[in-house]
Amino acid sequence: MVSPDIRISIEHDVPLTAPDAEIVLNGLMAYNAANLPPAAGRFVLVASDQEKGTPQAGLSLTLWGRDAYCFWGAWAAPGVEAAPAISTLLARTEAELLRRDVDRLIMVVRAHDDTAPYLAAGFGLRQVIADHISGGAFTVLEKRLAARDGGGRDMPPGLALAIHEPPPRPLSQEIWRITDARRQGLLGAPVRLVAAYVRDRTNNAPRGAALCYAVGTDFMVDMVWVEEGLRGTGTGFAMLAAALDEGRRMGCTRAAVETMDCQAPTFYPLHGFRRFGYAEYDVPGLNMNFFDMKL
Repeated sequence: MVSPDIRISIEHDVPLTAPDAEIVLNGLMAYNAANLPPAAGRFVLVASDQEKGTPQAGLSLTLWGRDAYCFWGAWAAPGVEAAPAISTLLARTEAELLRRDVDRLIMVVRAHDDTAPYLAAGFGLRQVIADHISGGAFTVLEKRLAARDGGGRDMPPGLALAIHEPPPRPLSQEIWRITDARRQGLLGAPVRLVAAYVRDRTNNAPRGAALCYAVGTDFMVDMVWVEEGLRGTGTGFAMLAAALDEGRRMGCTRAAVETMDCQAPTFYPLHGFRRFGYAEYDVPGLNMNFFDMKL
């Protein structure tokens, strides 16, 4: 039974960088950290403008054992020539991982992103999940690392590379702003942001949310979290139902969601979702389930 102390609020055009969305994302990251094996390390490599210090290209890595995972691919900010920056980042990344005794890099490339830089760098295709969102593919690549020439190559003029472990909060926020704007831009159609927030009736504080977006006729349930005390009360079910109803109202005909084994793979079928893809990794709980449904 949904608690009378909360309400579900449908809100439009709230970016993932907004303060309330950050609370939801932090809650989701804390949940993931508590339900996955402890990571051996996390760090980011960032190429910044030498004069202004603003991030221009980079990638984020999580280490488990002798494997490194990059879940959002390498990125370049608008106006930066992506190919040379990403090529150098990958070479520097390999050198850094070898220094840490890591011998495999798994790269996740999201829908509509370009796999060419990774294939050119010697990555092999591991898995492709077709029709992920807006007709694009979710691609997993991997590469066995070995010492080679190129790890010390120079960055393109005007850029300086640094490793941040962990990244300071302002840098993390700026990286998230750039990568979120970039992934929206890759979808090839206007992105309409919508969220179903679970809010405290007393102080309006967020206690959960389904952060979603619509692109064309697809409705992506992107980030989902409710605080621990509300789990198992029907709150999450009502929250997702409200989000899906809003997707229908917006004219979407298909909803999609991805969820790890450690998250909620048994929850979404209760709403009528069917699993159409499964990305397998080598970390317990990390495997990714891909669900969709007709709206």
